Amino acid sequence: MKAWLALLIALPLAAIADQPPAHGLSGDIAADRLPTATERALEQQRRSPPATHSEISNGVYVDSQRRLSDSFRQPIPDSFGNQTRDEN
Repeated sequence: MKAWLALLIALPLAAIADQPPAHGLSGDIAADRLPTATERALEQQRRSPPATHSEISNGVYVDSQRRLSDSFRQPIPDSFGNQTRDEN
């Protein structure tokens, strides 16, 4: 009786030992999934050669970085309703 019980348990385990389970613990499929549109776009960007020139000029880039750094030097208003610039 014990031999039959051991055989009944061992046979299914031996049959699925070669392959990974098709489902995870939550019932979701654990097999490879298809990449999303975002993942495909990022992969295409990774494989594309680097740009030969910048999309914006150096002057515009430096000016935007300077204005960004200036914005961090200004104090944050007590409420967002307050004006942060002079109206002159």
